[in-house]
Amino acid sequence: MANPIIEEKLRSFRIEDFQPIVPRELDLGRPLQPKIGNLAKVIVGMRRSGKSYRLFQEMEALHASGIDWNHICYINFEDDRLGDVTPETGDEALETFYAMHPESMRDGIYLFFDELQEMQGWGRWLRRIIDTTKATVYVTGSSSKMLSKEISTEFRGRALDFELLPFSFREFVRANGIADDELLHRSSQSGYSTEERLILSNAMTRYLEEGGFPAAQGLPTPQRVALLQSYVQRVVSRDVVERYDIARPRVAAMMARRVLGCNGKTLSVRKIENELRSAGLTTSRELLGDLLEYFEDAYLVFRMREFSMALREKTTSMPKVYAIDPGLAAAASTASSKDEGQRLGNAVYLELRRRTIGFRRDGISSCHTQAHGYEVDFVVGDVLEQEQYELCQVTAAMDDPKTVERETRALWELMEERGLKEGAIIVGQGKECEYHRNGFVIRQIPAWKWFLNNSK
Repeated sequence: MANPIIEEKLRSFRIEDFQPIVPRELDLGRPLQPKIGNLAKVIVGMRRSGKSYRLFQEMEALHASGIDWNHICYINFEDDRLGDVTPETGDEALETFYAMHPESMRDGIYLFFDELQEMQGWGRWLRRIIDTTKATVYVTGSSSKMLSKEISTEFRGRALDFELLPFSFREFVRANGIADDELLHRSSQSGYSTEERLILSNAMTRYLEEGGFPAAQGLPTPQRVALLQSYVQRVVSRDVVERYDIARPRVAAMMARRVLGCNGKTLSVRKIENELRSAGLTTSRELLGDLLEYFEDAYLVFRMREFSMALREKTTSMPKVYAIDPGLAAAASTASSKDEGQRLGNAVYLELRRRTIGFRRDGISSCHTQAHGYEVDFVVGDVLEQEQYELCQVTAAMDDPKTVERETRALWELMEERGLKEGAIIVGQGKECEYHRNGFVIRQIPAWKWFLNNSK
């Protein structure tokens, strides 16, 4: 007898219930034709980043291309009505769908497994499905239980993982009705009117404050802040404390707040250890180092190393940390960490991650010049591939000669040391212009315009 809850879930699913679906720019590639042994496509990322809706977007695209809904099966394993989710639960769901649509067994099926990490032994079960079912498989999972490294171990070449971050600036202005597709796809050569520049500049300021989590869009400030703080609490409690059986949850919560407060800055675990001990919390540098790694596994923060250290597996250099979202960092940390320049640097780092893929994200780093130790915020390039590096400086404003001197000197020096002819300054508030010296050029570009340039 079919499980009535599963049957009800399958029969009641309607894509219309989730519309409007804001298009995400995460490219999952061309859909594979259903067959035994297909690669599974796995979307990973922090909770509430929009992974489910990226599945819905893919389902709509499949249907628009001519695939009948009778060949598209969506199952959300996080539904508490399912109780303890086991491989038998997954088998029941497939058997029920085949009973409802027997033609999908013959012709092939498109399987969408949402929050699969809730299933005990999900890896072994999914391998069996891939190896025995004529299917095209898409999977989402909260990164705490379905890490990219676990996907590699579990599937041994059977899966591709895709990282989904909260809304980019392009997605933010589309989701909030600030800009239409014509404006978003306009080339820089076409130019923008004065009104459009003002609208987009104001939207950039709003994006840095509110962030890109889908459910936070349009909420009044108190509600948005409370929601984003609850996201952090859930990641710490579910994805770190429960998963790794942390015996001191208060230390984990305080560590998360301190790390988010360091957003865009160099992180010193020793300093945080001293602060927590001063607050009367028993901890150790080893525990705090482990917690930092767990936060990164859960997509709460990312660590970025120095360029000169990029090829060394072990280094004593202190990394910079960047939050998963500038709005979340502002909501979850102290007022002193809400600097606009920090949040802009955070957003730029995340956008650079979107514009790179896979292990190439290791090619995002900071760098200090050899001559005077001036810092360039981002050096982008694959050291192993010996690519031409891109140099990028980020600042809130360029409104006086002293600021111009301070922000350009590091680029001039590093460009000369590395033999590079160009550098870029992304400015929160400022005009578009160029600086020239001895055959070198630094291009200054307003942040809103840089983010709208979607070149990879």
